[in-house]
Amino acid sequence: MKTLKKIGIYASACLALITSCEPIEDRDALENSFDPEKIELLAIHSSPGSNLFTLKMNTPGVTGYWNYSINKGFSDEVEVLYPITGTQTFTYVVSSGYLPDSDVTKVEYVTKTIDVDITVLDVAVPEEWGHLVGEGSKTWVFDKSDLTKWWYMTDADWNAFWWQPEDGPTDELGRMTFDLDGRPNFTYHASPDADPVTGSTWVFNSDFSRLTIIGDANILGVEGGGVQVDGLKEYQIIELTEDRLVLFMSGVAWSPGWVWVFKPMAE
Repeated sequence: MKTLKKIGIYASACLALITSCEPIEDRDALENSFDPEKIELLAIHSSPGSNLFTLKMNTPGVTGYWNYSINKGFSDEVEVLYPITGTQTFTYVVSSGYLPDSDVTKVEYVTKTIDVDITVLDVAVPEEWGHLVGEGSKTWVFDKSDLTKWWYMTDADWNAFWWQPEDGPTDELGRMTFDLDGRPNFTYHASPDADPVTGSTWVFNSDFSRLTIIGDANILGVEGGGVQVDGLKEYQIIELTEDRLVLFMSGVAWSPGWVWVFKPMAE
């Protein structure tokens, strides 16, 4: 009986210890503490409607970066030189992401947007923008003015011409459109009557020597292995003028290099 009594005393003590470790009140559920409605964004034009303006996040205690169609700005205040007119949307992203349930795969970022009306290009922009997208949207097709060199194989040096196939790619009558409607959009048509492949974007590098396509679509003429071995869609710009676009990629799946020659589609 003494043994059973001791066991009962030990059990009571353990139960008391466990109970004392329980929280005495419910804790508030963690949530994202940044309210987009309380984040103030400003756009300050250098002159009325100018394409040169300053974007400013004006709320103390908030840190993040600007994310917009042609670039990113990693500070609260950035100067933007925009290449086209129209109403453009700019986004501020709060850099401290919230992790629901401490799950890194579910990270949530608070964003706030501001629309900026650009009515005049009173400050010169790099001409490459206008060459590629015109006044905001431009469609390109293959340029066959030289039938010996419009879609051809090269060495790793794009100047080292190897071979122009007699048969062109299956999408040789297709078209591709670059625009800046809210973001840099890339739209691909495999033929004149084909449904568009949408949802992809494009980006220049800082010195306009490379053009990268991001998403499911790609430029005309990459069928049959003409894709970069590492899976990227990054093209060296050999020539970009108002009337001509020449792209080169080295290390494609079926040769050391390939060149594509395009011209604007006739209206």
